[in-house]
Amino acid sequence: MVSDDDLTAVRRLLQAADQGDGVSRLRRARHSLIQTNPSTHAVEHVGLESAALALARALEISGLPLAAQRCQLLATSFSPIPTGSPAAAAQLNAWVYPRSLRLYQQQILDGNPSDVLIFGQRYGLRGCRADEDRNHLLLEDRKDGSLWWWPSGECGEGYLLTEQPLSPAEHASGCTGWERPTLVRTGNSNFAHFLWNELDPLLRLIQANRRVAVVQDSDTVLNLAHLEGVIPAQPGQLASHPSVRLGGTLVTAQARHTVLAAMATPGGSSSPPGRPQPLILLGIRGPGRRELVNEHEVMVALIDALCRRFHNPLILLDGFTYQHNNRQQAQAQQREQACTARVQAIMGACPQAQLENLSGLDISTWLQRTEGVRFYVTHEGTMHHKLGWLRPEIPSLCLVGSVHAAAIVTWHRKQCEGAGPIATLPVELFRQQPRPADQPESEERNQPFELLAIPQAVALILREITAQLELTTP
Repeated sequence: MVSDDDLTAVRRLLQAADQGDGVSRLRRARHSLIQTNPSTHAVEHVGLESAALALARALEISGLPLAAQRCQLLATSFSPIPTGSPAAAAQLNAWVYPRSLRLYQQQILDGNPSDVLIFGQRYGLRGCRADEDRNHLLLEDRKDGSLWWWPSGECGEGYLLTEQPLSPAEHASGCTGWERPTLVRTGNSNFAHFLWNELDPLLRLIQANRRVAVVQDSDTVLNLAHLEGVIPAQPGQLASHPSVRLGGTLVTAQARHTVLAAMATPGGSSSPPGRPQPLILLGIRGPGRRELVNEHEVMVALIDALCRRFHNPLILLDGFTYQHNNRQQAQAQQREQACTARVQAIMGACPQAQLENLSGLDISTWLQRTEGVRFYVTHEGTMHHKLGWLRPEIPSLCLVGSVHAAAIVTWHRKQCEGAGPIATLPVELFRQQPRPADQPESEERNQPFELLAIPQAVALILREITAQLELTTP
């Protein structure tokens, strides 16, 4: 196995300009790696670190110092941890796979963690406890033996570790030591977070022929017990075993295909006989956060324009969709009833249109009913992710009331492999309500908004739909 000195020599060949021209350095680095037989993980991280540093140098030469600094910071996260050396948070957060499974999570799962360096102080990692929201790493101060909790970030961050004040460890029994197998705790109650942040790391381990003991908090779209390689564990075992949540920040094709295969219904579609092929899906958000205040008027005008342009097509009106785990939840039922009421009101205002109500369906049936959709207009968030992450090749227009709409849409695309075009409307067409003074800044994007010029907005949406359909028409 490769030693720290071997890796240091390879890194110097790849990263130091005084080692000769690029081709020569790559050739010698490759020869060294073949001779020392390193792990795939070590090779990948040295390569990623070297590539990030090379890009940082190029950006600096180009006069982009801030971008160069960000690349240098990224390179730090890929730096290998020398044997016996404590690891900083950036190193522990490094991805084992592209945007999937952090290094500290794999170390905990293997029962072989690094020492940790926080604010210059060295700690040993004695255990880990996963709750419904995050990981809690149990640290031992190497100076006095005191125990401390170090919490990770939440699901949407892939359970990121950051330097922060530690809290004294209480009730740490059952968490110390690595004698018992570590359990993987997973199953965020929102299917979009499960698909985006939790599923791929687990699939990577299974793909590596590893059997994983799993406690699943919620079955939203996939019962993990049905996956080969998963050993179902009971919640009661969490009290006597170390546990960890595995994180990622990418909807991979592998994760998507696994969920789609699980939701496929034997015997074909549940669509009514003779049902025409749907053309457009319109998402109706209804009342609540990020509400489009004049949604009824906007959708009625858009439906009228679509019927005139495309000769009365089948238009699907989407609303709330039930996951496997929330059909009986009062809050979910109230949300569904509010969305369905608005959908029905819009349908009542468009008696001549060929409309179909999808609000209130379970997610498997919803998926079948949306088969064949060629474009969709919907709001950001979980409503957009249903098609955006399960059928990302379909072009769409996302209704975002924020002044940062373009950046938000770009961000959404980057979270999903194979994402298709996502358009948005000009921000000057929206007016977002101001954030109440008692709400944090993070709630800025969740405020209700309205469209100021409905005819202009409908014309722009129609133009985007027409352009995309012409691109995909044989």
